[in-house]
Amino acid sequence: MRPGSSRAVAATALALGALLTTAFPSTAAEGPGPAASRCVPALHVLDRLPGAGAGSGGSESVNDFGAGGLSVGRSAGLPAYWTGNTVHRVPLPSGYDRGSVAAVNRRGLMVGSIQGPAGAAAFSYRAGAPAVRILPGGTYAADVNDRGTIAGGNESSDTASLWTGATLTRTLTVAPGHTRVRVRGINSRGTVIGSSWYWDGVSEVSGSVGLVWPGGATGPGRDLRPVEINSDTDWYPNAIDNHGRIVGERTYAHADLAAETYWDAPYAKDGVQIPGLPAHEGKGWLNDISPSSGVAVGTAMFPYGIPPVTPIDQAQIWPGSGPIRALPSLALNGPAGAEAVNDEAKAGGWAYDGDPYDGAGAPHPVIWTCALG
Repeated sequence: MRPGSSRAVAATALALGALLTTAFPSTAAEGPGPAASRCVPALHVLDRLPGAGAGSGGSESVNDFGAGGLSVGRSAGLPAYWTGNTVHRVPLPSGYDRGSVAAVNRRGLMVGSIQGPAGAAAFSYRAGAPAVRILPGGTYAADVNDRGTIAGGNESSDTASLWTGATLTRTLTVAPGHTRVRVRGINSRGTVIGSSWYWDGVSEVSGSVGLVWPGGATGPGRDLRPVEINSDTDWYPNAIDNHGRIVGERTYAHADLAAETYWDAPYAKDGVQIPGLPAHEGKGWLNDISPSSGVAVGTAMFPYGIPPVTPIDQAQIWPGSGPIRALPSLALNGPAGAEAVNDEAKAGGWAYDGDPYDGAGAPHPVIWTCALG
């Protein structure tokens, strides 16, 4: 889980009132109470950092939500955060020139990864600090819970790490046969999720499998079922909520196809695949799940010419049961993807204002408010 925050609709509206807003129709039924109390679904475009990279793919995104209107991610290919619509650059040490804020907790502790000619480094940061804090031994920090425990690792290592402050407090291990460990999330109970490349020592092929390290437990990470060792299928858990539900994806057919997937604690059963958006032939994944409400978001991928062809990536939201729903983009032919969601069904991600393939579209960091509306 990339922790979000719980606050009143009125506070959300106040914090986001200055945003450039493109409203989209609501399908919610009229309920009792004054109309002013109802949240209006809308797509908000946030400010971007100036400079090179502001119009390149992958350079703009909202990746998580904090408290009081704080959101975090990247802009112009740099770690950034927003207070309402206003963008702020995270100050980088000398020699680092790109990166991203992956997550933030309710107390405003941001974590992520930065890169430069000398390599990559995991960092933490609080708004107003003169510089980021480098986390020892890490090349990335993937998530942080509200207790301040940071989960990440080193991409060249077969283990992963937990930090408190700038202190390495635990090394997460894996069973024999697992390599290339990548941590993705941690929840309020300290349960950590991720994936690794696995070979059973017998098969002629290997593949990616999901892993979970239960909070408070010791020993190597447990495999998330199913464990399929073949040339086509890989499993990637991407986020975990405070109830233990994990969301992610199954990729197959040499990663040309994907299926939205979830696992429920105690993880004794296989991951459950969810029917995706019909126009995308079920090719998509889930990137994040809200802390407590069970709402998840992700992206339906471009279908690579398999009919019916949808020529763009599509942001999507899943209420936790039933069908997945599409989220609007900024333009009819503009791709979009959702990377974050909180308990108020506020989703964050990126969207293009036109077709990037003809050079007319540029990416923007965006927020969908009342995204289930």
